[in-house]
Amino acid sequence: MKKVLTILLILGSLLLVSCSSKNNAITRGSGDPSKAIIGTWDSKDYPGLGFTYVFKEDGTGTYVGEKIYWKIDGDQISIRTEDTEPFITDYEIKGNELNIVDGIGNDTIYIRK
Repeated sequence: MKKVLTILLILGSLLLVSCSSKNNAITRGSGDPSKAIIGTWDSKDYPGLGFTYVFKEDGTGTYVGEKIYWKIDGDQISIRTEDTEPFITDYEIKGNELNIVDGIGNDTIYIRK
């Protein structure tokens, strides 16, 4: 009985550790979080209206047709254009959904195309 309880405690501890971090939700490619975001993401709330991010592997991309430069640092993404300061915010990828927190703290969901 003592052996069974020990095994259950170990399994429970492993489960808690594996679920404790927001970063665990990020789908990572080759161990590099910036690989998971590569691709085209369309607004979940306004599909087909041009609210689309395209993230390229070289750190460039587009948003609503304008060239952007992006960089991942932990669970934050920095996005800027030629003429703006970087917008740094939290992001998370779960499956085919990208959640970017907008400038006023709202979650904005994009779906991978």
